[in-house]
Amino acid sequence: MLRRIALAALVCLAIAVPAAQAGSRKPTSDPPCTVSGNVVSATGLPTDQVINFMVTDPSGTTGWVLGFTNDGNWSVNVPTRNGPTTYQFVSRTWGPNGSKYTVFSSCSA
Repeated sequence: MLRRIALAALVCLAIAVPAAQAGSRKPTSDPPCTVSGNVVSATGLPTDQVINFMVTDPSGTTGWVLGFTNDGNWSVNVPTRNGPTTYQFVSRTWGPNGSKYTVFSSCSA
């Protein structure tokens, strides 16, 4: 009898945890990001955490800290491109050499 109660509790927990997490999932699309000449802009960025900026082009990836945004908008002046380039507004970094981060918004030119 005790085993059945324990099994029933585990089944209820297995159903309840995914249901509770369903409301906390991130949207599947990035906030808007645009490239206009040498300016990259994003809207809808988080206002409660540090924003970093990553640039990936044929020579590799570089990045720097932007800081906090009060209104979720940011525009960054970037160097002239030397090939296909991806720009990302990202979270704080972690892991080996800051190799891990969450992408808030990205666009390419």
